[in-house]
Amino acid sequence: MCDPVTLTVAATAVTMAGQGMSALQQASQYKYQARVAERNASLENEAARVEQENTRTEALAHYRRVAALKGQQRVTAAANGVSLEFGSAADVADDTDMLAREDVTRIYEQGFQRSRGFEINASNERAQARAAKAGAKNAIVSGIFDMGSTALGGATQYSKMKAGRAGA
Repeated sequence: MCDPVTLTVAATAVTMAGQGMSALQQASQYKYQARVAERNASLENEAARVEQENTRTEALAHYRRVAALKGQQRVTAAANGVSLEFGSAADVADDTDMLAREDVTRIYEQGFQRSRGFEINASNERAQARAAKAGAKNAIVSGIFDMGSTALGGATQYSKMKAGRAGA
């Protein structure tokens, strides 16, 4: 059987090793969380870019539908011998243009809001990644302090035991 001094030194060493491993595992977990958050931020940025592209495509499709409608209005007016330069026919053409502009404005506003949501999510993910990286550093620093505290506690016990043996 080992003497108490040897047991104290061994227990201190094992505890310090456990604290070091725990700190490394915790730091590794935080680093993994940071990588996941950074990947999520990239995906959110990509979704924002796709949303902007989709908004432009939607606006372009709307412009094409409006152009087709205006063409039909011209053909109908011409078939009835009505000029688009003045009167009700001109008012209809002006109203079509005005409503088309309002619709396109709405399309871009809605696209902007959807894109903004993705950008906010990306920003939140980046903040989470930074927090996880800080957590990893804190886990290592905390582990070092825990190991130091354990070493000091073991040294204190060791010196008390040595002093007790010397006095006996």
